[in-house]
Amino acid sequence: RSWNTDYKVICQKFRDAGYGDVVPQIIFWNLRDSKSTPVTSTQPGVAMVSGFSKNFLKIFLKKDGVVNPEAIMMEAIAGDEYQKLAVFD
Repeated sequence: RSWNTDYKVICQKFRDAGYGDVVPQIIFWNLRDSKSTPVTSTQPGVAMVSGFSKNFLKIFLKKDGVVNPEAIMMEAIAGDEYQKLAVFD
């Protein structure tokens, strides 16, 4: 077996299928509490999530799979209890 990462294998399969270097955004969701990672945290187009959270799953499903730090933060502070807070810098 080759020691390529899962992400490199995915990229190669997209190239082999004629898509060139176009690979969709991918979320690697670690539900096992494993310390290994499929890619580095700086890999463009990749998000990594660890652990299970019912709230995170709801956010993921509600946003049609769009997960980024800003979307998660906005959903987390969307509740009525946060609407009267003010940020001072």
